Amino acid sequence: MSSQQYQQQRRKFAAAFLALIFILAAVDTAEAGKKEKPEKKVKKSDCGEWQWSVCVPTSGDCGLGTREGTRTGAECKQTMKTQRCKIPCNWKKQFGAECKYQFQAWGECDLNTALKTRSWQPEASSAQC
Repeated sequence: MSSQQYQQQRRKFAAAFLALIFILAAVDTAEAGKKEKPEKKVKKSDCGEWQWSVCVPTSGDCGLGTREGTRTGAECKQTMKTQRCKIPCNWKKQFGAECKYQFQAWGECDLNTALKTRSWQPEASSAQC
């Protein structure tokens, strides 16, 4: 290899090496710039969780009504609010209130009908269910 070819290869290698260093420096600078950006400040609120009262029906003992919510915190913009709610009209039956019958235990499942049965009789005493 001649001296002139050797010098050309050396210059090409030096140019490629400098280009590689330049690219690495640019990538490192870009990543450093990302790290230095200030992160968004998370505004911490001192507001507590909402605590809700029971639903109070507008009329009667079921149907549409309202409930009140409250929360604590010195910097809370809203510490009390009212929300609409609904009480199902069959809730007493679901919880056994106002029982008029006394039920026996459930029987076995009938494989033909896929139903269970139980017998009942009118309640003889005035004991609360």
